[in-house]
Order: sequence, then structure tokens, then C-alpha cells
Amino acid sequence: MPSFLYLDHYFFLTNFLVGLVFFGAVYGWGLAFVDLFRFYFPTPLKQIIAAILGFLVLSLIIQLLAFGFWITPLSLNVLYGMLAAGLAYSVSRFSFYFKTAKITFSTPKLILAGVGFICLLPIFLYALLPSTKIDELFYHQLVAQRIVTDGGLVFYRQPWEAAIPPHLIYNFSQVPLVSLGFTDAPNVASFCFLGLFLWSIYQWMRQAGTPVFWISVGLSLSCLGMYRLVFTSAGSHHFGDLAAFTAFYLSLNFTRLSKTLSVKSLLSGIGLLLPAILGAKMSLAPYAALIGLAAIFELYQQKQFSVQNLLLLLWPTLIFYLPIVVWTYAQTHSPFGLILSQYFDTTLIDKHLLTSTLQAEVVNTPTFLEHTQTALLHFPYLVLGAFVMFGWSNYPWRDKIKMYLISILFLLILYKFDLLYSPRFWGNLPLCFFIATLLSLPKWAIKPTNFYLKAGLIFAAVLPYLGMTYLYLYNLRPFPFTTKQRTHFYRRFLPLYDDFRALDNVLPKNACLYTQERINLVHAPRRVFRDSLDICNCPSVYALEFRNKPLSFPLSIQHSNYRAGKIIYQNPTSVISTYRTPNKKPKTEHLTVYELRP
Repeated sequence: MPSFLYLDHYFFLTNFLVGLVFFGAVYGWGLAFVDLFRFYFPTPLKQIIAAILGFLVLSLIIQLLAFGFWITPLSLNVLYGMLAAGLAYSVSRFSFYFKTAKITFSTPKLILAGVGFICLLPIFLYALLPSTKIDELFYHQLVAQRIVTDGGLVFYRQPWEAAIPPHLIYNFSQVPLVSLGFTDAPNVASFCFLGLFLWSIYQWMRQAGTPVFWISVGLSLSCLGMYRLVFTSAGSHHFGDLAAFTAFYLSLNFTRLSKTLSVKSLLSGIGLLLPAILGAKMSLAPYAALIGLAAIFELYQQKQFSVQNLLLLLWPTLIFYLPIVVWTYAQTHSPFGLILSQYFDTTLIDKHLLTSTLQAEVVNTPTFLEHTQTALLHFPYLVLGAFVMFGWSNYPWRDKIKMYLISILFLLILYKFDLLYSPRFWGNLPLCFFIATLLSLPKWAIKPTNFYLKAGLIFAAVLPYLGMTYLYLYNLRPFPFTTKQRTHFYRRFLPLYDDFRALDNVLPKNACLYTQERINLVHAPRRVFRDSLDICNCPSVYALEFRNKPLSFPLSIQHSNYRAGKIIYQNPTSVISTYRTPNKKPKTEHLTVYELRP
């Protein structure tokens, strides 16, 4: 796999620069389209829409090329030329569009700015490090790497998370980076979305007249909690969170914004956010639907509902989301791949696979105490309390009730599908309510000016989560800034690193690997599969068997039944899982690798 090939090429500075340049190039695409079609959006909405639109366009181009297996050196070189043009446009327009409000410096403001910087620094360092989170190694990065390896898009049954193509829209955009060999640069692009989010809420809070103290608290708490530590990765979390928050903001302020913006611009903005939300995570699909329904409701209320306005709202979804749904249905007879396939007439996704997948993903319903502990780890308690504090904000009650209703319905749907157990499925709702509250603070929250009261609030609300963040960062030392430190980092945090190195020396160059374990797939030295029916174009196949999950034979591979053959490698203490959590030891298993013979 590409990640294995480029392990020795990682260097934190080039990784950062490539990720930053890539984000700037794709942003330039979006900005060019916004200017070309004369969409009018005020700052910072214009920058958000431009970034999201750029990645939607890139993802669509990658999809169309991948559908026809046209991911070739020629097509990629043309794409790099287009990205270079996007970067040039982005740089040329940067100084014009990114006009930050004038800042006057004083000691309190410098102190508060310092607090914000200290909170953001660990997230920045996390983005620079090689990918080690299991979701990244198991399927986030695997999607683009398979496209590059196969030269196009193939439907694979496993990993099941990657067998839902409609929620992989953001992942498709990573193909240019993978092809260049910068498989960890998507982490930096993800961080850029977080940076754009922080810059945007700063702009909105300045425009709303939010006191500097609350601006600092808002920016600091937006960087803290396990949610940020875990999901600053190659996944679509920051991309989806930015789109979800912006949709929340536009829906909440629809009536007010419709007086300064044309309804057409407002609908186009919401419409462009919908495919981004849908394509970021399947669990956000109900949220996108509710936001769309809320926009239609507002049109009815303002007596502006028409087919033309409805098309303005829906055209981005038809262009950027429908193609991958149609392709998935053509491949599987299920529009969303594995998920919900039990409701469609599909033979490609067999019932045994679906049953075993659902059984493997059964979630024991947590108790209320477990729910609370998980929520408090993921989000600062001041952010979680914003769901209540939002009721005291100065928004009209009509708008507050609308957002409460959207959120409650969304959470009920998550509960119905057993997805409420993890804060990662909540669509960043706690932070949405928190920032929205800061944008319309009640008078009693603005009045306090006592320095000790402010210091006490920062000490109680910020420092506990800041300490947790730096504790996790401290555990990652030494950072891989030199060749020796890089190798040490790989051995500590990349599962199966030494095993894959050893296997690379004994496996044939055209071999394929097969395993049923949830392991690091992207750093495998050869193409790797988790479902025997997915294996194709493999002259020889080797199985990775772990003692806790022995394989059952015969295996149906390439229309033949295969059985175990000669053992080529064994390791009784193979590291199959690593953890960034301090004092949590890696998980080891007995690994046996043997050739499969028909």
C-alpha cells in the first residue's frame, strides 16, 4: 500500500507545507467558482463556502475519473496543473478577501490571545505527526490509497465503513496527495478546516460585538476536549463540523440574514453545505435533511416558496452527492452500499456478511453515568452546558425553538439507530450551541469585568482540559523530527510496523494479503483485503491469522476454494493495536502468516 512505500519519506516540515499548499489550491478552486457564478456572501461565509465548494468539486472530479478507471499519470498531472492554477488564484485573492478586523493590543488581550494559542498548539502538532489513529489506518486513508492502486473506484465489501461510498466524499479528495506520496498530508488539510472554523467564529464574534474575554474563551474551548484530540485526522470530521456549524448559523439567523442577503444567495449557501454534511458522515444525514426542511419552512413563512428557490436549495446535492449514490446503486443495488442494504434487493452484499458486520458492531447501551463521562471527556463542560445557556441568549424565541427542535429530532434519530452513545455522531452540536450563545450574549453575561472572576472562569473551564491535552501530547514524545526519532515513533505507535517490514522481505512482489482482524491496513506491504470475495488479480494470497480470531476454511477466493498452506512468518508478540492514551499498553497477539492454496 502507498503508506508503506512512503514511510521513510515522511518529514514533518514538507508534510505540513504540502498539506497547506494543497488546501490553498483547492480553496482557490472554490473561490474562483464563487466569483465566476457571482455568489454574494459576506466574510467569513464567503471563505467557508469557497473552501467547501472547492473540495466538493475536487471530490467530484476524482469520482468521475475513478468511475471510468482514468486515474492515470496523465490525468493526475492535468489535475496537478489545475491545482497549481487554483493555488495561484488563491494567493492572488488572499489579501483582498481575508480582511481581519483591526486588532488593538493591550496586556489583557495579549494574555487572552496567549491562552488561545496555547490551546491550539497541541492540535497543530497532532496534525504534523504521522497518522496513528486506528480509524485512519483502517479505512479513512485506505479509500484514496485503493483508488490510486487500482487506478479507479472498486466497491469492496470490507472494511464495512469504507463500503458506504456516499459518506466518503471528502476522502476521495485525498487522491492527489496519496499519488504524490504525502499520505499523511491530509491531516494538515483537516487542520486547515479547523483553522478556518476558528477564524470564522472569531470574525462573527467581532461582528456581533462579543467581548474579547468571551472571544478568547470561545476560541480556546473550541480547541479542547478529546473530540479535537481524536478527530484531528485524515477523516472528514473537521470538514463536516465546519459545514454543520455553518448550516446551524444560517438556519438560526435565516430571518435576519434574508434582510441583508438575497434569499437566493442564502439558499445557495445552505444548499452547498448539504452535500458536504451528507458526504462527511452518514450519521449526519438526518441533520442535513432537517436543515433543508427548516430552509423550506422559512420560505413558506416568507411567502417565497417556488420551484426555482427549491432548485437553488437542492442543485448542489444533485450535482455533488447524487453521482456517487447512483454509482453505488449500480454496483450493489443499494444506494448507500452496505448500510441499509437489508432494505434493497442486493446480492453483492450477502446476508451473512451483513449479519456478521452488524453483530461485530453491536453497541452495548451505556448507562447515564457512562454517557456523562464520555461527553465530559469529549467536550468541555461549559460547551456541554451551552444547550441550556442558549435559552438565555438574545435570539428571538421563534428561532431558538426552531434550533432546539432540529437538534432534539436529530438526537432522537441517532438514538433510534443506536448512534447516540458516541459524541462523534452528534454533529458538533454542543459547540454549535456554545458559539451561537456567544454571538448573542444576554446582558448579565456581558457585564462581569472583574479580573479575578475572569481568571477563575478560565482556571475552572479551560485549564483542566488544557492539562489533559498536553498530557496526551507529552505521551507522544519524542516527536519524529529526525530519522532515528521517526523509526522510534513508528515502532511505538504504528501497529504491525516491524511485522510489515519483515514480511516485505519474504513476500512476492505481486502477492496479496488477507485478514479478518481490524488492523492497520494502509501500512501493509502489499494489497490487503478483509473479505475473501473482494480478492482479485492476485497471483498469490497470504493470510494473516491471529490466535484470537482463527480463520475458517475453505475460503472462497477468485471462484475457487482455498486452504492453508506453508507458514512463512510467525511472531508471538505482534503489536496489533497501539494507543496514544498515557499508560495504556499496546495490544499484542500471536501472528501467523501462511500461503493460501486452492
